Amino acid sequence: MEALPSQPAPARVDWEAFYRDYRKPGYLSGFEIVGKLGGGAFGLVFKARKESIGKDYAVKFLKVDDASVRDAVLREIDNVALFAQVDHPNLVSIEDRGVVDGIPYVVMGYAGQETLQTRLQAGPLTRGEALGLFAQAARGVQALHDHGLVHFDLKPANVFLKGDVARVGDYGLSKLVSESRNSLSFSRGTPYYMAPELLQRRGDARSDVYSLGVLLYELLFGVVPFRGDSEWEVLRKHETAAVEFPSHAEAADRAVIQRCLQKRPEARFANAGELVRALGAPGALGESVAFAAGRVAAAPAASSAPAAARDPADSPYGMPWRRDEPAHPLQWFARGVFAVVDFVVNVALLPVRWFPALGRGLLWLLKLPFRVLGAAAHLVGLLLALGLVTLVAVALYQAFAA
Repeated sequence: MEALPSQPAPARVDWEAFYRDYRKPGYLSGFEIVGKLGGGAFGLVFKARKESIGKDYAVKFLKVDDASVRDAVLREIDNVALFAQVDHPNLVSIEDRGVVDGIPYVVMGYAGQETLQTRLQAGPLTRGEALGLFAQAARGVQALHDHGLVHFDLKPANVFLKGDVARVGDYGLSKLVSESRNSLSFSRGTPYYMAPELLQRRGDARSDVYSLGVLLYELLFGVVPFRGDSEWEVLRKHETAAVEFPSHAEAADRAVIQRCLQKRPEARFANAGELVRALGAPGALGESVAFAAGRVAAAPAASSAPAAARDPADSPYGMPWRRDEPAHPLQWFARGVFAVVDFVVNVALLPVRWFPALGRGLLWLLKLPFRVLGAAAHLVGLLLALGLVTLVAVALYQAFAA
C-alpha cells in the first residue's frame, strides 16, 4: 500500500472539524470513509474504501485528550511501523498511519465487524469451535512474539472474526495512548484479562500468555475466571486468587489454563506457541487442527510443567501423534489391490515413457550419415585450403629467389 502524503500536524486536536468533515470527499487522502464500525478505549473505527482499487480498510482515529498528549502520541506513532512488518493470516494487518485535524490515525486491513465478544454474546460455543478460534488467535499472538513484540491488551473485543477465520487486532495501540488515560483499564491491558505483573508496569510475552489463558477460560466456560464489583477487586484476584473451574471442565483444559494463569511469569508457557501445542494443536500454518479430547492431565504445581496432551518427543513437527496400530485384514486386502493397480498402470505407461528416448536414438541414427559426410567435406576443405596456402608460399619463394 502506498504511503499517505505527510501533512504538518495542526497545533491542536480538532474533533469538531473531524465530525464536520470526515464524510467529505478527500478528507482522508486516497480514501472514502464509508461508515462507522465502532469505538472503544483507543479510538473510533471507520470503514474506508481505497478509491483507486475499491478495497475496504479499517481506519482507527486514536483518542487523545489534549495537545500535550497528542504530541506524545505523535512521537510514538512511528513505532507502528514495527508492527506493520508482521504479516500473518491471523493478524489484522497494519497498512499505514498519519495525522488529520491533529488526530493520529492508523490504517488497518478490514477483518469484518464481528468479534469474539459478539460471538460469545450470541451464545455458548462448542469445545471444538472454541479451541479452533482460540488456536488461530494464539497463532497470531505468536507471530508478534516471533518478532519480539507484545500485544498487552488481548481480549475478545480485539479478536476479529470473518466467518471461521480469527484475526488479532489492536496490537501496538495500547502503548500509543497509555499516557492519555489514568485508569489501568485504559493503559496496559483490561482488568479482566490483565496479568498481575502489569500492575508494576512490567511485562513481556508471558503477560500475553496469561491473557490468552483468561480468553481460553471464557471461550470454554462462557465467563472470565476472576470477577468482582470493582476494577481493583478484579485486579486483586488476579494477584492472589486461585482459579476455579466448573465441574464439567476436562482435566487437560484445566492443566493448560492453570499453567497460563500462574501468578509468576516464569511458571507459565514461555510463549503462545507452547500454549497451542500443549492443547494438542499444531502451531505451524497449513497443518490441520486435531485437539486431544478426554485425556487426563494432572494439574501442575506452580513450578512444574503440566502433563502434555500428547508426547512432543514423538511429534517434533507440532502434529498430534498417533502410533501405528495392527492392520485389519481388509486393510491388507485394500493395500494389495492398490499395489496391483499401481503395477499395471506403470507397465502400461512404459511405452509412453520410453518412446521419447527411442525416438531420440532413431533420429540420431538417421542423422549419422549426414554428419559423416559433413565431417568429410570439412576435412577436404581444410586440405584444399592447406594446399592453396602451400602453392602461394612456393610461388613467392621462387619469385624472391629469382
